[in-house]
Amino acid sequence: MLKKDLYAIAYVLTALIVAGSVAYYVFVLQKDVIDNFNEDPAIVQVAARQSTLGQQIVKAAIGMGYSKTERNFSIFQTELGRILPEWRKGHEALLSGSSEMGISAPSQTSAYLTLQENLKFFYNEMNINATNLMDVVYTNNDTDINALALRSSIETLINTIRKYQIATDDITDYFVEEAQSYKSGYSLVEKIVFGFFVGFLILQGLFVFRPLVKLASDNYLSANKAYVKVKKSEEQLKINFQKQKLINKKLYQSRKELEEKNTKLQESEAKLLRSSEEQIRINEKLISAQDELNLAYKKLQDSEEEIRELADKQLQDNEKLFLAEKKLKETLKKEQESKEELNNALQSLKSAQSQLVHSEKMASLGQLTAGIAHEINNPINFISSGMVSIKMSIESLREIAEEYSRLDEGADPAEVIENVKELKEEHEYEEILEELDELIKDVNYGVTRTIEIVKGLRVFSRLDEEEVKSANVNENIDATLTLLRNKTKNRIKVSKYYDENMNDIECFPGQLNQVFMNILNNGIQAIPEDNKEGELTIYTEELEDEVVIRLKDNGVGIPEKIKNRIWEPFFTTKAVGVGTGLGMSITYGIIEKHGGKIEFTSEENQGTEFVITLPKKVTRVKQSQDSKVAESK
Repeated sequence: MLKKDLYAIAYVLTALIVAGSVAYYVFVLQKDVIDNFNEDPAIVQVAARQSTLGQQIVKAAIGMGYSKTERNFSIFQTELGRILPEWRKGHEALLSGSSEMGISAPSQTSAYLTLQENLKFFYNEMNINATNLMDVVYTNNDTDINALALRSSIETLINTIRKYQIATDDITDYFVEEAQSYKSGYSLVEKIVFGFFVGFLILQGLFVFRPLVKLASDNYLSANKAYVKVKKSEEQLKINFQKQKLINKKLYQSRKELEEKNTKLQESEAKLLRSSEEQIRINEKLISAQDELNLAYKKLQDSEEEIRELADKQLQDNEKLFLAEKKLKETLKKEQESKEELNNALQSLKSAQSQLVHSEKMASLGQLTAGIAHEINNPINFISSGMVSIKMSIESLREIAEEYSRLDEGADPAEVIENVKELKEEHEYEEILEELDELIKDVNYGVTRTIEIVKGLRVFSRLDEEEVKSANVNENIDATLTLLRNKTKNRIKVSKYYDENMNDIECFPGQLNQVFMNILNNGIQAIPEDNKEGELTIYTEELEDEVVIRLKDNGVGIPEKIKNRIWEPFFTTKAVGVGTGLGMSITYGIIEKHGGKIEFTSEENQGTEFVITLPKKVTRVKQSQDSKVAESK
């Protein structure tokens, strides 16, 4: 074994001895310091967790205060009962330690005792109120003693929690500072001893590694010489590489030129081959053409006789055509007569359709007759009773006026005035004047209401279906609602959301009234008599080129199985004598006649909504009998 190897082994052994001594000192002699440092973070964690548990107690208490149901109240109360024991256990660990949590009793320094006193005070406040919350019973009455106790405890907890958090944070900071003081507790003597060992190792290393440094220097010189030789060889290789690169480039260019020549030669061969093939095809076509000419000449000779036969046949066909033309003219004349009959039938059909629409309208009006009569009877009663009272008041005033007229005949003024006073007291003159104003208002209301009903009847029953006129959709709906008022009064709420800025549109007003009547009447009938929350909702909206009307009810809805049949003529779910089954079919035809669109959505026991879209100007649509299908969702 070499001498330098012995030096290295001795140095390594010395280093191992020093490292063992340091490890013995750290892991054996300072065990108490390390144990204290490991224990303090557990106390720090408990102190920090107390703050979090306190916040959870307050959150559970607030949840109990805001609970609207007994179930939610019980959930928050159960959560509070789960947190409280854990919070109390942590508090005892901070004061006296806990074997279960692995925490020994903290040292009772004056600073820590002061922090304990603050923590105990706020702990007692929170513990008392949290315990009270566990005994509170849920109630909806804000004046009940349970509600008052709940509110008082929550307010106290909210006011105390912040102070309790500050107390736990102070204890956390105390233990963190104490743990840091343990961690950095090395004395001056320990530092001097550690420095001596390090200096000794460095001095010994100088004697051990000096021969190794000399050996490394010699090795470096040898390696440097070898590197110079390798560098020269590398330069020579680069020169040879450049030469080889030039040779390869020339070879590549030669190969490329050779490939180009070979490509041109192949192209020439291909052109020659194509020319030969073209010539062969031309020769074949010439031979074929010659054969066809010979054949055609032969056919020409054969067809001469056929042409003569065809000429005879053509004469016969001409005679047949003449007869067919004569028969066609007779058929055309019959067709024109049939067309005129069809036109007459179409006009009759249109007239019948118009009459059917009007009949359906009158049938709807007939069903409303009793209600309309009642509606007219009420304002007429106002007028009748008011007129009787007005007549009596006028007779009383006439007596007073006649007494005044005696002045013109030369009667004594004092006597007249005295008589007038007596008459005023007898007839209650002041009350007559007040009642007269009220009576005139009642009569005026009756007249106005009667005019509205008559106007609604006139608008609804108009016979101008084929005349396009300007009309206001909102006014037409109001006229229809006037006629239906007896069916909705005191039973169904009518909510109107009109577009107040809606302009008039060009339409068939009488027919639109029929549409509104059919849909609104069906909506009223769909709301059961015992439903005290029945409602009809009406929306209107004017868009750029069209208007949209939404008619909605909260009735029984349309069953899914008949949604696709409501537009069919004579289809009805009502009892015999109640409906004809034509209302919705006529409605669909009227909307289509306007060039508009009608859709509906319906859910059973939820209600139905019809959406009608009408252009601002009537655009007639040619309707196919097979395409009359409404859109439904």
